[in-house]
Amino acid sequence: MAETKKLSLYQKLQKIQSELKAPKNLLNKFGGYKYRNAEGILEALKPYEEKYGVATVITDEIEEVGGRVYVVAIATIYDCDSEQTITVSARAREAESKKGMDEAQITGATSSYARKYALNGLFLLDDTKDADTDEYRNESENRAKTAPKAKATPKPTAPEPPQEEDRRPKIFAELKKFCAENGIDYKKYKLMSNSPVQDFEKAYSMALTEAAENDGGELPFPLDV
Repeated sequence: MAETKKLSLYQKLQKIQSELKAPKNLLNKFGGYKYRNAEGILEALKPYEEKYGVATVITDEIEEVGGRVYVVAIATIYDCDSEQTITVSARAREAESKKGMDEAQITGATSSYARKYALNGLFLLDDTKDADTDEYRNESENRAKTAPKAKATPKPTAPEPPQEEDRRPKIFAELKKFCAENGIDYKKYKLMSNSPVQDFEKAYSMALTEAAENDGGELPFPLDV
């Protein structure tokens, strides 16, 4: 407590704003959503008031604008060491009527609404969930159940080596053409479409040799088939 006397009210407020958690622990059964009220905020605030030597006071004022009644909630934090104050206000308009409520209840509900937003403004409350609350844990579990499962990234596969071009149809066509042009019977080589490439090359070489002999012993082109 002695250490807090060295802090200004703004420094104390800054620490409270960074530490205070007021989870939305109430459930609206009709809307299906969770919310917090002014009482819940004040309950969460009390330990920090004692820790930092401050006190919070909330008052209401009524004002009329354009024939409509507004409740103005004024939240003030007091420094017990220096008597400094910081004030934030918020307004909420009374409903003209609300089913099941008399006029006093309408004013009370409007006051509670305005007070909540005055406290929200003073202590910078947001929708950050306290990791120690059931609300945070339940929401985290629900998100985990409904979140789409991440697709496994396929492992990269090594590219297949390029397949060697089947040279047999080309060699066979060249062999038939060459034999026809040089009066050689290619059928004597007994080649088939699926014969080994080596057999095609051997037959091609023999045909080149035969054609060279018919022309006087010189090959018309090399044997590098």
